[in-house]
Amino acid sequence: MTPGLVNAHTHLQYSDFDSLGRGQYRDFEDWSDAFEVLYLAVNDSRSWSTAATKGVGLGLATGTTVFSDVVTDTSARGAIGAANATGIEFLEVIAETNRSWREGGRDALLARLEQIGTTPAGLSPHAPYSVDPQVVADLVKIAGSRGLRLHSHLAESSVEEALYLSGDPRVLAIYGDLRDEYQLIRQGGAGMKSATFANSLGLLSPCTHIAHGVYVDRHQRDLLRDSGTRVALCPRSNATIGLEKAPVAAYLREGHDLAVGTDSLASSPSLDLMADVRMLAEIARDQGYDDGDLMSRLFEAATVGGARALGMADAGYGTLRAGGPADFALFAVEVKGDRVEQALVEQGEGCCVLTVAGGCIAHDRRCNYVLGGVDVGT
Repeated sequence: MTPGLVNAHTHLQYSDFDSLGRGQYRDFEDWSDAFEVLYLAVNDSRSWSTAATKGVGLGLATGTTVFSDVVTDTSARGAIGAANATGIEFLEVIAETNRSWREGGRDALLARLEQIGTTPAGLSPHAPYSVDPQVVADLVKIAGSRGLRLHSHLAESSVEEALYLSGDPRVLAIYGDLRDEYQLIRQGGAGMKSATFANSLGLLSPCTHIAHGVYVDRHQRDLLRDSGTRVALCPRSNATIGLEKAPVAAYLREGHDLAVGTDSLASSPSLDLMADVRMLAEIARDQGYDDGDLMSRLFEAATVGGARALGMADAGYGTLRAGGPADFALFAVEVKGDRVEQALVEQGEGCCVLTVAGGCIAHDRRCNYVLGGVDVGT
């Protein structure tokens, strides 16, 4: 028996884009081009809700009860709460320049925030490269004034940092003519590396967690840790879209409080969080991490570490304790001696047999049941 798992980074509305997640791409920009084709082909907003419901079911069937979900289209909201699961729906702001923000983008975001949801809302500036600097700073202020948490992508593309340093436009190629309107391109960059630039906008804080964190050196990692910003590592997504491996061993040695995310089915072969945990263990070992706490720290990252990233640990999420939320999962794994975490990390993928979320049975493999009617097979 484990606490319900915490998926600290996903996009549930893209759960019908699973053909992308089964592919292999040269780099982030190559994947972005393929993603854009599928995204622009969606002409019925109701499909986002259907896909999000499917994604929640797949998460519940693999032991996840708490979701950090980036919501690009508002119609995707509600699937988490409808399944008695919980988490935060981070309303995404993307492709906003200073001009578009003034001319309606800001008002549209505030209107989205007024819509009451069944799951708490947060804000997600997509990335410091895809939203103009003043817009990111304004989103930080809005979040602070409303007590909302922040979640952003950072250091995911190998050419992202070149934009912050010198205005290199490659990471924004997908935006076409809009690319040339971005402030960083017009001013030739900001002369800062990724985390330093994000910090200059107020984005790094104990109320923020970032996804990926692949292309960061020691100074940038220290800045993330010392600012209280947590990192959600998404190793299978990184592998699919052709990224280098995140510096997992370095994050562990340097004392980061990590979380784990699957990302979406558009870039990952499944929403089974334990598959990502197992890959993190393999990467850490390959990078020379041989401390005896590896398994316990990675399982912690998938549970209470994720809850801390979402600001939900104090309410008892990610742990099993008297008086806490009735979120837990059962895994059919073979434990040798007292090496419970090792068994879960190495065998947990595909082995969840029962998930309880909010006191309700959300998944029971014995009768092929998943709350919401999603058929995930026996």
